[in-house]
Amino acid sequence: MNNKSYWIWHYGDYEIFHTMNVHLRREERGCHRPPFWKISVPYTSCKFRKQINCQSGYLICYINGCGHIAVDNVLYPEKTRIELAPGAHTIEVHVSNHGGLPAIFIESDVCPSDESWTCNHFAGELLPVGYNAHFYRKDQNPEVFPFEYKNVLPITKENVNGGILFDFGTELFGYLNINGVDEKDEIDVFYGESREEALDTEYSYITDKISGKSNYRLRQRAFRYVYIKTLSESIEISADFEYLPLEPRGSFACNNELFNKIISAASYTFHLNCREAFFDGIKRDRWVWSGDAYQSARISRYLFADKEIEQRTLIGLIGKEPIEQHINTILDYSLLWIINLYEHYMTYGDKAFLNRIYPMAKKLLEFCETRLNKDGFIEGLPGDWTFIDWSEIDKCGAVCAEQMLLVKVYSAMAAISEELQTGARDELIQKSDLLKRRVNEYYWNQDLGAFIDSYQSGKNHVTRHANIFAVMYGIASEEQAQSILKNVLKNDKITKITTPYFEGYELDALAKLGEFGEVEEMLASYYGGMINLGAQTIWEEYHPEMRGIQHYAMYGGKYEKSLCHAWGAGPIYLFGRYYLGVYATSVGYDTFTVEPNLGGLEEICGTVPVGEGTVTVKLNKEKLSVISTKAGGTLLWKNKSYPLKPNTPTVIEC
Repeated sequence: MNNKSYWIWHYGDYEIFHTMNVHLRREERGCHRPPFWKISVPYTSCKFRKQINCQSGYLICYINGCGHIAVDNVLYPEKTRIELAPGAHTIEVHVSNHGGLPAIFIESDVCPSDESWTCNHFAGELLPVGYNAHFYRKDQNPEVFPFEYKNVLPITKENVNGGILFDFGTELFGYLNINGVDEKDEIDVFYGESREEALDTEYSYITDKISGKSNYRLRQRAFRYVYIKTLSESIEISADFEYLPLEPRGSFACNNELFNKIISAASYTFHLNCREAFFDGIKRDRWVWSGDAYQSARISRYLFADKEIEQRTLIGLIGKEPIEQHINTILDYSLLWIINLYEHYMTYGDKAFLNRIYPMAKKLLEFCETRLNKDGFIEGLPGDWTFIDWSEIDKCGAVCAEQMLLVKVYSAMAAISEELQTGARDELIQKSDLLKRRVNEYYWNQDLGAFIDSYQSGKNHVTRHANIFAVMYGIASEEQAQSILKNVLKNDKITKITTPYFEGYELDALAKLGEFGEVEEMLASYYGGMINLGAQTIWEEYHPEMRGIQHYAMYGGKYEKSLCHAWGAGPIYLFGRYYLGVYATSVGYDTFTVEPNLGGLEEICGTVPVGEGTVTVKLNKEKLSVISTKAGGTLLWKNKSYPLKPNTPTVIEC
């Protein structure tokens, strides 16, 4: 018998608790700034239950919160050693924890706390508990997220303008330690992602003021530079770098050194933003946004392939019933959450997780359908935010890009319904097909050769966004896709994308259409433009025409732009999906395809996670080599198919 115990809780509450705390920590210019959307919280009180039949045994219950354990209706306080007589027993633990995470740990030789226990919130069906394999000791606290730490010293120390500027060499997130301070001094601390931000004390986004002690450990911040307004040379600082211990399973390298630098910066950027969930940016708000999370999940599947962080993010975003507003209040972010769930299942094949979260997905779709207008299109109501991207999109009424997402949502939910045999598949396919026909009828403009943003405004305004989604999700016909390529994607008169968020989608669409020359030109000019300006992490937004500190401004703030934004890591997905060419063709990578493309490069190599295995691809102009550690793969090369045998190289002369 496995007697290993874990801390257990109501399913989903661990993720919701930590997401709640993440959302409540934002601080800027000395003010706390909680989010402007509904925050779900863990159930205050929970009942845990287990029935066993044993010869004899014992148990000791530890509670995170307050409560009691009952064995066969006899109550005991926590930490009591309870001897179990031979026979059947019913064990219940009642726990309350206001503001915290109700959880229990059962030390026992016959009924340790694990996934076999059930739980509810004193209402509804008793269902299997939630747990995390990290929390296997009774002295652990599941309210403390399991980060790891590394002490880091600054690489330079410089006297500037009556203070000391410290440079850590690259951005990090963690606790700042300050030692050697005169207890009588009142000292201001200014943080910066850039040197300019740290030194511009009037406009620094994050600051601290300290006094009364000689040594400090300040709360976690993101920074590269720290400016301390003091002339005391005795001051020394260090940082306890806080990070999630994720090991890359995917990689990419090529003969283009600029692209290699982009991948390196993207990987570091992305890792910094992988925490309790996928963060948007590590400095400013550090919130969990569903659109950012969708992009992050696509990236992660080609780098870390860590399903736990994806599931924490999905659960934390959807929260608890009732669903009364869009996720993050954003219409497109609700739709992207459902698409993300489907792509998550396709990648990992975790049917138990899909079963647990499907009811919330169904309710979210039902909520979205309350936003359908008389023409059958989804549009935002007052209080709904139609975001799409930071761009001049015609957002009058029902916006085309939102309809593209809803078409994909219906098909994704149809596939999920088929997997879970809910009986809704055919109806959802019909909804997807009908909406697709109506999108073509209302939004496709034959004269412009593109989808317009709005049929209600009369402006016939074309932006890249809806057209990119149409190509990405296979909504555009082959003829339409070629028209979009000519009239939108290769048309400089159409407003350019400025965020790496949507640039990632545009590159996806271009690569899908085989336009690798365009892809590489955009990578070099857009992402390479940041790298050539000295960026070591990828920014939230990039305008090539800006100069100097103009690059750091956003949202009306001089330094409000995030210089380390997760959605900037899109090239990781791009290289893995389209250059190494690896993608799943059935759930959980039971079958998968490898379709490499050299593009305009001379040599590429890399590894992509496929289920529990990996595929490694090496390609130059003379030779292609592919080796998979997992069965089920097929290599497509020059219109021929080659089955991939596990751990057996397939080598083709080019």
